[in-house]
Amino acid sequence: MHKKSILYIITKSVWGGAAKYVYDLSTNLSGEFNITIAAGPSADEAGGKGKFFKKIKQAELPYYKINSFQRNVNIFKEFLAGFEILSLFFQIKPDIIHANSSKAGGIVGIAGLIYKLLIGKKIKLIFTAHGWAFAEDKSKWKIGLIKLFSKITAVFYDKIICVSEYDRKIAIENNIAPEEKLITIHNGINIKNINFLSKEEAQNKLINLSSKALAKEGKTSPLVIGTIAEWTSNKGLIYLLEAVKKINKNFDLILIGSGENPDKEKLIKFIEKNKLKNIHLIEFIPNAVNYLKAFDIFILPSLKEGLPYTIIEAMIAEVPIIATNVGGVPEMIKNNVNGILIEPKNSQILAEKILELINSPEKYLGMTQKAKQKAEQEFTLEKMIKETKELY
Repeated sequence: MHKKSILYIITKSVWGGAAKYVYDLSTNLSGEFNITIAAGPSADEAGGKGKFFKKIKQAELPYYKINSFQRNVNIFKEFLAGFEILSLFFQIKPDIIHANSSKAGGIVGIAGLIYKLLIGKKIKLIFTAHGWAFAEDKSKWKIGLIKLFSKITAVFYDKIICVSEYDRKIAIENNIAPEEKLITIHNGINIKNINFLSKEEAQNKLINLSSKALAKEGKTSPLVIGTIAEWTSNKGLIYLLEAVKKINKNFDLILIGSGENPDKEKLIKFIEKNKLKNIHLIEFIPNAVNYLKAFDIFILPSLKEGLPYTIIEAMIAEVPIIATNVGGVPEMIKNNVNGILIEPKNSQILAEKILELINSPEKYLGMTQKAKQKAEQEFTLEKMIKETKELY
């Protein structure tokens, strides 16, 4: 029987939520489909081959680099990227083209339409919106342009996967695409494959991995707060640092991140300027989820989200969670039921909630158990793959 071929395309090869999504789908469907992955270069690795590239090569799946993909808007580069992608279509001859992230969505959509017209063959075009870009904190004219671009992008696709019901609803409200074209498929993780380290082992290893310039000597404090996130401003890490500045308690803050270095440099400058102590910035760790039990409190202070994997992983780890009420997060965390939800960009409220957890930890014991149960029922990799396969 002829195996259908799927081409996954993502803008950057940096390791993050969208990259994990593509990795999980491609590695788990490679037995049933012929899988190929293409991505733009990443600034986190010499030669533009980042952590995502390494993991795909370890999985022994075909990988192509789209040299003209870049973070900033450049019409000439976008034009060249379109030609690279179109050439790749003719080379691979995919039955299903699955684009991920906003820039890839637009360029792949146009190239896909041209390809279909040239070969006269029915190709299924699918786009996953990992949180709509027009939901970001930008000026009105930029939001207007992004909405227009999103509407144009949606025209080219047969189906658009939204990783949260929130994203599906705001796409409908903003007339991004017809309702029948939009489908919600929650992100999911492979719970069986997580091997959590013990609290003590995880803390000791993380401190050893932390930036020497910011790490203190010896072991961690009695309390450890942390997160796993890209260094981008959308993750709101600067508000977490502002909250830490307001708290007069002895604890360590561990930030495990990845991504473009300029965003990380801003955090380092804030730490140094405000003379914050016991802050540990750690660059990408393979299987960072295994270290989650190091944290007494997990915090994700994002300004914008789709459906973050790290929240699901923290739910499984049974770590108390404080997260911002953005994107699909309320579909995972119910305030004062299985975690704490706060408004974004409010370091004062974040500081208050951290202090509540520090001063009354027993109040939140039942929350962690409920969080784990919800994750096991609703956010599994098996469920995500089953629903995506049905769409294919």
